This record gives sequence, structure tokens and C-alpha cells, in this order.
Amino acid sequence: MKKKSATQRRRSGNTQQSKDTAQSPSRKKDKQASIQQDVDSQCHTSTASNAQPPTLPTPPPVAKCSSNARQEVEKWAKRALEKGINGLREEFLELKKYTPPDMSVTVFTANWEAGRNRYKDVPCQDKCRVVVKWPGVAHDYIHANYVATPISDKRFICTQGPLEATVADFWHMTVQEEADSIIMLCNIMEKGMLKCFQYWPAEENQTKVYGDVEVTNTLVRQLTPEEATVRLSVLLIKWKLDGKTNQREVRHYQWIDWPDRGVPPCRLTSMVLLSHVRGTKKPIIVHCSAGIGRTGTIVAIEFILERLQQGIPCEAMDEILKELRNQRPFSIQTDLQYLYVHRVMLYYFFEKYKVAVASDDIQAKYKKFVEDYDKAVA
Repeated sequence: MKKKSATQRRRSGNTQQSKDTAQSPSRKKDKQASIQQDVDSQCHTSTASNAQPPTLPTPPPVAKCSSNARQEVEKWAKRALEKGINGLREEFLELKKYTPPDMSVTVFTANWEAGRNRYKDVPCQDKCRVVVKWPGVAHDYIHANYVATPISDKRFICTQGPLEATVADFWHMTVQEEADSIIMLCNIMEKGMLKCFQYWPAEENQTKVYGDVEVTNTLVRQLTPEEATVRLSVLLIKWKLDGKTNQREVRHYQWIDWPDRGVPPCRLTSMVLLSHVRGTKKPIIVHCSAGIGRTGTIVAIEFILERLQQGIPCEAMDEILKELRNQRPFSIQTDLQYLYVHRVMLYYFFEKYKVAVASDDIQAKYKKFVEDYDKAVA
């Protein structure tokens, strides 16, 4: 057999390297690039292997971590484990009724009789309120608040599930804020009760008109081959302003198995879902039915991840909860939802990314935390 020349060996090596890269994109990741990178790389692989249409671009890479990010993750994890399930429960119960000290709900109250609020005991505070200004509409109110994170002062818009009377307002807000991602954390009907109006066409190639906004569903599929509990619809939004027709694409993510006032199974669904919207520069609209329980929970996870990514201390979770509620009152409704935030993040750090694994003592505490959590949510 002839020996390969140096040039042939180089070509062969390059060819094999290309094959390896195509077969396993995650090999190229920098393990220290991001505390969010592992899940993001998984999503890239799923998108590529599914051969998605051009309307679903690969999520952009996540920014690199601060140099002290790992240290802050370890501090956060250590505090959670030392508190334990009982300690975290007590911490939440002490803040269960916390609202911003200067909370004003004047506009919410004024719009109650007009039928623009879903629940009387879930007010929308005036501060951080999304003001919707649309030509020809007499009011500017929608039950929605901006929630800031380290990335943006308007990172999230937390809102109630649209009512039949407010569905046009919802789409006006979406257009006005140039939002390209909507996360829905409830079903239309739950336990025989209407939780949200059907504000988008659910079937592929179906078109519906809501007020002066036309919505066409161009694609329906599950989020990834592994995540069947999140349903993705790609929506084409059309509207007219000043006689000119405009259009924009919006991606609608519906998590279909998260129970009201409860928690979903502890998988990485929340991390995978967030990785699909993380790259947007526009406000991310999030809602469930009231827009505070499940909504506050998913927003809290991303809020904490962003802080850890930038090396900002956030182990004082009671202060984190206050900061969220100062923007969207009553965010995270139950102690189980508060525990879920900790459980899913610890699962991510310890079992998936293995960034918080330090010692046998820490591992033992984590095992105890998991056992106690499983009993709490059983």
C-alpha cells in the first residue's frame, strides 16, 4: 500500500474534521463560554437535524460569561442547598403578600367596568405599565407590565391571557413593541374553565382577523424532537397604518402541560424554551392566565441566569422576588413555583452543566434537596 503524501493527509484530516463538525456541532462549543451554552448547543443540534425552513433561524450564540460567573453560580447554589426546601418555603411565605410599597392601580380600576381585566384580585400597577397607543383607539390600557433584566429595561412584557374584549389590544401591543416572540404558559381551557381567549389561529395555514390585525399561522410543530410539551407556531401578522399594509413574523411558543398554580415535571423544558427566545433584542411577551404565577416563574429563571451570566450577585432570592414584584406585582404565586425555580436551576447546574459540583458534602445536600422537593410536589 502506498503511503499518503503530506498533502493527502492534510486533505483527509480536513475532510474528517468537516464530517465530525457536521455530525456534532456541540463539539465546537467552549465549555466555559456560558452557563447557558450547553442547552443552547442542544437546541442548535435539534434545529439543524430537523432541517427547519428559513423562517426559523438558528438561535444566536450566547454572550460569554463574566470572569466571576462560576463563583456566583456556586454561591447561589450553596445558599439554595443550605436553605433547603423548608427554608425556601418559609422565605416565600414571608413574602407571599409582598407588593411594591408605592403601588398604584388607578388605570386598572378605571378599566374594570369596561371588561379589560381578567381577575379582580390581580391588579396591574400603573408603574411599568405598557401604554398602547394605536390610531383610532379611545384607550391606551392593557393589563401588562414591563420587567427589566440586566440585558434590557424592557426585556419582558408580562401580561394576562387575552380576553375576547382585549385581543385586538394584545396584537396592537405586539406590533407597537415590535415583539417577535410570545411565550404562552397555559391552555385555552383548564379543568373545564376558560383561561385564555383563542387569540391566534391554532391550525397551520389558517387565518383569523382580530380587529384590524390579520394573523396567519404558517407553521406548527413541536419545539424540538425531544420537547413535545411546547408547541411552536410561526405567525404572520398584517396590519394597516396610514393606508399602508405592514407585516411581521412572530413566533408563538405554547407550553401545554404546566398546571395552573402548580409546577411542571423537572426537565430542562424551561431552559430549552428560553434558549429559543434569548437572542431577540425586542421585548419578549409572556403570559399565562393571570400573567403572574407561571409567567413570573419563567421570567424569574431567565432573570437569575442573566445576572449569573454577568457575574452579578443574586443569591439573596428574597430580594430577587421583590425586584420582580416591584415591576409585576404578585409574580410567582405559590411556594411550589418558588421551589421549582430553584429545583430546575440546580438540576441544570449540577446534572447538565456540572458547574456547581464541588464536594461530596455539596452532592449530599443536593441529593437531599431533590428528595425533599419530590415529596413537596407529589
